[in-house]
Amino acid sequence: MKKNRIFALLASAAFCSATYGQRAGEETPLENVALEDVEVVAYRLKNISYTDSAIALGAWSNLRLLDIPYSIATLTSDMMKNLQVSSLNEVSKYMPSMQIEARGGLEVGRPQTRGFQGSVVECSRLDGMNIVSTTAYPMEQFDRFEVLNGIAGSLYGPASPAGSFCYSSKRVNTAPTNDASISYQTLGLGTYHADVSRRYFAGNDTRKSFGLRANALYADGEGFTEYSNLSRTFISGAFDAQYNSLAIETHLSRYSYKQYGYAGGFSYGKNIELPTDLDPTKIGYGQEWAGMDLRTVTANVNIKYTVGKWKITAGALSQTVDRGMLNPGISLTADDSISYTLNAASAAGRFKVFSNRVAVNGLMHTGRVAHSIVAGTSGFIWSIYSSNSSKNIPLGKAEVHTPLTFSMPQIPPPDGHYKTSKNTQQSLNIGDNITFNKHFSAMLSLSYNIIDNESYAKTGEKAGGYNGNGFCYSGSLLYKPVDNMTIYGAYSDVIQQGAVAPKGAANADEVLDPYRCKQYELGYKVAFSGVGAGVAIFDISRPFPFLDSEDNAYKLQGVQRNRGIEAYGDAVFKRLHATGGITLLNPKLKDTGIEETSGTDVVGVPKIQANLFVEYRLPALENLSVNGNVHHTGSKAANDINTLSIEEYTTFDVGLRYTTSFAKYRIVWNLQATNLLNKCYWASIFPGSINGNGSSYSAFLGSPREIKTSVRLIF
Repeated sequence: MKKNRIFALLASAAFCSATYGQRAGEETPLENVALEDVEVVAYRLKNISYTDSAIALGAWSNLRLLDIPYSIATLTSDMMKNLQVSSLNEVSKYMPSMQIEARGGLEVGRPQTRGFQGSVVECSRLDGMNIVSTTAYPMEQFDRFEVLNGIAGSLYGPASPAGSFCYSSKRVNTAPTNDASISYQTLGLGTYHADVSRRYFAGNDTRKSFGLRANALYADGEGFTEYSNLSRTFISGAFDAQYNSLAIETHLSRYSYKQYGYAGGFSYGKNIELPTDLDPTKIGYGQEWAGMDLRTVTANVNIKYTVGKWKITAGALSQTVDRGMLNPGISLTADDSISYTLNAASAAGRFKVFSNRVAVNGLMHTGRVAHSIVAGTSGFIWSIYSSNSSKNIPLGKAEVHTPLTFSMPQIPPPDGHYKTSKNTQQSLNIGDNITFNKHFSAMLSLSYNIIDNESYAKTGEKAGGYNGNGFCYSGSLLYKPVDNMTIYGAYSDVIQQGAVAPKGAANADEVLDPYRCKQYELGYKVAFSGVGAGVAIFDISRPFPFLDSEDNAYKLQGVQRNRGIEAYGDAVFKRLHATGGITLLNPKLKDTGIEETSGTDVVGVPKIQANLFVEYRLPALENLSVNGNVHHTGSKAANDINTLSIEEYTTFDVGLRYTTSFAKYRIVWNLQATNLLNKCYWASIFPGSINGNGSSYSAFLGSPREIKTSVRLIF
């Protein structure tokens, strides 16, 4: 097979790259960055890279991962396509610091890193603007997905220390895109996907053009449980136009996700031990008529203008998420029985988000010191709507290992929504990426943030709220003993929106004042020809609100402090590509004022999480490659007082891919088996509130073994 040549792509995190050749602060366009060439192994399709060598960071663009003081993981559309990844939950197992906290199901869960729960809107972004995290997204929609581990408030605005989760839409390429595939999964789930784009130029002038891209998907069939059903329908359109230094990018998408018959959540008390051998495919843990109906409509536009060494970007995004949640809740009891209750319309039924950003970045010098300056604003308005009616309907009881099915009960008809809250957040951001010389650089960022929260009763009257402001800031110093090696130290201090006092508290519905989160990080990155690696040591703390047992008031009373270390690496050889990482974590609650909970491990956070992916092209068959992935998650505390825990688990995935051609078409045959040994495990457990109110906990089962086959046609 003819050998190709591409840029060296090295890791700065699991599936991150760390390259060398450009100094920090020099925002040279990516196509002008000089990198060392390495040979591409033949198992990759033409122009495919599993990792990316330049990223956007806040208002900065085209930064090298080797030159920034953050740990970042990236997964590209090419790898997601090759591994038949279709959801964020499937993506998370390739990132050794990321987890999904289910909260209603893995598809509507909150992503998190380093053991801190993510927020609904503040931590997730599409094309640089905030979106809802607790809904399903088709990974076929995105060009890549990036995770910044840890605190990022000074870059983007107030948020929890859970990290930043950034999606990038597929855009119109210079070359035509013609990509179609058919896949089949487990008991009968068929998926059909087509992705087509064209760019048109004004004569021979490449600076004047417009392009269109259409991306559509349809999936329907039985899931991994008999009598279950999964239906996915996605359609999107993108329009790009460029006129000299002005570029306009628009994107409109609609996604419908319906899942019925899958196992629901299991709730349990602080003295109930979770069984270790529940089979998620067993009929009765889910009900054929119960599940979720999610509809997400998103539209955004970005306008970019370049003047010399300066670039201006302005964007706006509108999103409406409707969440029909008909959840079959299962309660575990002390006598090894389970009690079924249908929670009809108990979750937030609708989210509306309008987000915005304006950024200016460019280069300037003060003597021999180079400054990559950024300034701008970003923010969102997030409205939450709940159903006017909500009802819990008891269904019956069964033995935990012999679950039952039930007929669909009489459910109150839908009677609309009412606005429960409006959350507004706007940040003014400035930053300076300073290069002093070839050895030393610094990155400074600051945001001034305005926060306004309002809650409403069903009558429409204001029930509570908060209005205030505060600063987020971060400072880092980077040292390069040699050009391909970076040592950095960083400190971040940010604010997070205050939690809302729960029902039943003496101050119910009161919005607490924002509180500050802090992070210390020390890191090391290195890049050689074909190999990259790094390590980060961190210490993160945030205030911890919960109910005071004496006055029943919801207030700040403790601290969550997570200390840990991340190590990661990536290697590309002639026939072999290997990448992976490990996170070791010590997640603690401190100063709670309650002896039995102070100094305990945080519920649901593993002390170790690791992943290793390897792909190898066989010498005898140049077009055939094999791959394998090992994912390990350590044991987790299952209650606040740490008297219960769930055991560690390890899953194995294997795959084969064969690439051939017919006439002018490239054909890719793919076979993947996930959770090969059919391990039964709990994928997510968490308390009734991460902030310590209540004594109930919830758990969700992980996916069983699944077989996925596909054929892809590229022409």
